[in-house]
Amino acid sequence: MSSIKEPIQEVLSSIGYRIGKTIGKGTYSKVYIVINKKGQKYACKIIKKKMAGDDFITKFLPRELEIITEIKHVNIVRVYKILESEQTVYMLMDYCQLGDLLEYIREYGSFLEEKAKHYFKQLTDAVCYLHELDIAHRDLKCENVFLMWNNQIKLGDFGFARSCVDCSGKKVLSDTFCGSAAYAAPEILKGISYDPKMYDMWALGCILYIMITASMPFDDTDVRKMIKTQLNGSIFTSLFLWTEHSMALKQLLNSLLEPDLNRRITIKGVKSHQWFQQGSLSKIKQLLSISDTTLF
Repeated sequence: MSSIKEPIQEVLSSIGYRIGKTIGKGTYSKVYIVINKKGQKYACKIIKKKMAGDDFITKFLPRELEIITEIKHVNIVRVYKILESEQTVYMLMDYCQLGDLLEYIREYGSFLEEKAKHYFKQLTDAVCYLHELDIAHRDLKCENVFLMWNNQIKLGDFGFARSCVDCSGKKVLSDTFCGSAAYAAPEILKGISYDPKMYDMWALGCILYIMITASMPFDDTDVRKMIKTQLNGSIFTSLFLWTEHSMALKQLLNSLLEPDLNRRITIKGVKSHQWFQQGSLSKIKQLLSISDTTLF
């Protein structure tokens, strides 16, 4: 507790919460567990404005605050309260007990296909909800997908999210490099204006690939080489050599990690994809009903 500055404790105490341990750190933010008088746990993201750049304060933060107050979906981290002072922003939100997807995969390994389908379906529903509102996340990655105790996932961190249309409803492109290079589509890496929704689709492909393999689809240590690999389609060859996975899964990944924007699948195409129609989710639902210690 001594590492937390007293003013933060006072602010949270004033709204009926006490601070627990730190569960996340960013360049200019920290996330704590906070507990109300009933013993219920929430997460509280505390952003220090003076540690962030002007772009964040004037552009990204106002967008994030506007968007998170408008959205409500079962598979999106819900923000319950926002407090803002001259120097600090407090966001009280869902506490996701199992941490983020990357941490989970690092600890437990890749998913069986049906388990990946269970979680990816929920992520797809969240992104579809956003895209129907003409909102793009622009930072989809395993670190921003969180797991709840009841095998539910929630998408979070809307720091780079933005509307895809202007005030007149006209579609607008993005120019800002957002998110992580490892999840970036080739059009982002080439530095050209891009469709933010289609960027989300590419990133979804990276997430699904990581779920299945516990590895990244592309090596981002050399960005120029990475772009060439993305464009030459060599990953498609490796996908179709997977003998233990269904053809429908490989086709979906092929459609998501498609460098040609005119051929890359949309979120509606993913939702209706045959991979979700094949077989039954009953098997994975039965597995997920087993105790956490047995399954995980």
